[in-house]
Amino acid sequence: MGNLQIHPEDKNMDADGDVGAPAQSSVADKQHGTGQYIETGKFKSPVASRESSNIDQNQTNGFKKSPEPETKSQEFLTNGKREATNVQIGKRSATLFLSSHSLKASSKPKRTSPEVGTFQPPSRTPSNITQTSNQRKQTVPSVVVPDELLKLRVKKEFTFTGYDIMADVEPVPVIPEEEQTAHEIRQMYSESCKQVGVTPVRSLTQQLCTPVVQLRCRSLGPKGADALAIALVNNPTVTSLDLEDNGIASEGAKSLAEMLEVNHNITDVSLAENLVSKDGLSAITDMMKNNFYIQSLDLTGSGFVDSDAYTVADLLENNKILRELILSHNQFGDKGGYVIAQALAQNDTLRIIDLSWNHIRGEGAKSIAACLQKNLGLRKLDVSWNGFTTGDCAIFSVTLKENTTLKELDLSNNQLGETAIAYLMKGIQKSDGLEILRIGGNLIIPRMALVILKAIEQSEACRLHTLDMGDTEVDEEFYSMADEMQAKGSFEVAHGPVIKRRDAKTNSAEAIDGNMDAVCELFKYMSDNNYRVIDLMKWLDKDNSMSVSRDEFKKGMITAEVPLTEHQLDLLLDQLDEDGDGEVDFKEMLLGERMFRRKMRQKKERLRSTKEKSANLRKIVLAAIKEKP
Repeated sequence: MGNLQIHPEDKNMDADGDVGAPAQSSVADKQHGTGQYIETGKFKSPVASRESSNIDQNQTNGFKKSPEPETKSQEFLTNGKREATNVQIGKRSATLFLSSHSLKASSKPKRTSPEVGTFQPPSRTPSNITQTSNQRKQTVPSVVVPDELLKLRVKKEFTFTGYDIMADVEPVPVIPEEEQTAHEIRQMYSESCKQVGVTPVRSLTQQLCTPVVQLRCRSLGPKGADALAIALVNNPTVTSLDLEDNGIASEGAKSLAEMLEVNHNITDVSLAENLVSKDGLSAITDMMKNNFYIQSLDLTGSGFVDSDAYTVADLLENNKILRELILSHNQFGDKGGYVIAQALAQNDTLRIIDLSWNHIRGEGAKSIAACLQKNLGLRKLDVSWNGFTTGDCAIFSVTLKENTTLKELDLSNNQLGETAIAYLMKGIQKSDGLEILRIGGNLIIPRMALVILKAIEQSEACRLHTLDMGDTEVDEEFYSMADEMQAKGSFEVAHGPVIKRRDAKTNSAEAIDGNMDAVCELFKYMSDNNYRVIDLMKWLDKDNSMSVSRDEFKKGMITAEVPLTEHQLDLLLDQLDEDGDGEVDFKEMLLGERMFRRKMRQKKERLRSTKEKSANLRKIVLAAIKEKP
């Protein structure tokens, strides 16, 4: 609250002491620019126009017409009462008070009217004087004014109450620096989209102001990638860029690679399922030679083939900052695996490599297993869903004994049988580095699963604490042993369903490998128990017809405790009943036995050949190790 006073010494008062227009430097002028007061109610405020500066007679005298004017005048002057009026200033309204305190002593005498004995405000023209005098003669009664008041000079004081005139000023909003930066980032993306000719992605507009940009399966396309690359060149907030499955192709990959040469804030990049192909991979490799900030690169599903493995090798040999490289779901084969393995042998900075879902087998698989003898940087190797076999596991058996840095090995869903698992476990038993092993989805029967678990428990050097066997079926003994090992708090195991045994003396029906031929399993059971076909037929054929029905055959198998499930018995009968008459005769049983013996001979031949190859391979590996400087 403040006081706005107008003194006779002010520039806006004339020689006679009349109140003129407010000065241009007044508070109201500074605030509203008009310098005017608005006429409201009984009070007429001074305005900028000098023609309208005459003061109403009631306000000039400071009195209001009433039945008792003398009493009112004296009370007003002695008690200091104030008369209020509302004035509109700018967008706000204020209450103005005419106070008796505004009457202050002045050296100049005050003119008085000879007719009424009261002091009058000075007039600007004779006509105004005459008009004013005539009005006063008719309307204003006589008022006795003390002598001391004659020496006073009128000075008006306007008091603003309940209003801060500066409150009408609208302050300039202060925008936080973070909001300003976010606005500039969004504006940059909008402009880049206009430049390229694409529609901005709404969710992407918001994410550009956050550390993580994740836009998956949105069909961004090459042009959308161009617009995004332009917006990210000077972006200071994004550190992770995930554009999985957006169809950016090689053109979009090139634009992003150019951006990443300048932007050094992004450390994680995922271009999975975008088919960046050879040209995109070349651009990314050239960028990685000069970028020392990206630590994770995901190129899953990029359509790479064996010839692209040379570009990948160039990346591994010339970048020492990258920590994780994902090349899953590509088409690398034997040659591609070999080239990548040679590069891995020379790289000690990469920590994780994912080569799952490729076609690596043969020479490529052996090279990857052997490169671990020289590579001391890898912590995780994922070669699941490839073609690793027994010979490759024989090499793993040797390398795992020497390599102490590899912590996780994933060989899930390969072609690992009993012999391959045996080789692998020999290496793991003497490995003091490997901690996590994943071997689910291989040809592992419950009996072999139990052997694996016992090998881990009996090893003193083995540091394995996690065994993932996927959906491999296990028996009750395996489950009990695993439960005891987990109770110690130092071991975790994942496995498939637990199969209960029907009889401790015989193998459970559920323990048969699901891929096993039911006919072969039946005749294997007969061979182990020295049963002949004629003996079985006589036991089943009660009426000596040399033929039994399906129901009789199934009941006989269950009674004899042949390790076959009901479903497997149905499959067995479908194979034996060649003529489809619903019965199994002696001739059909003989044909089944011949088929079983032929398969057994083939299996023995394969095992013998595999052993020979494994022995030769072992000699080669041992010779190479001895020659190693």
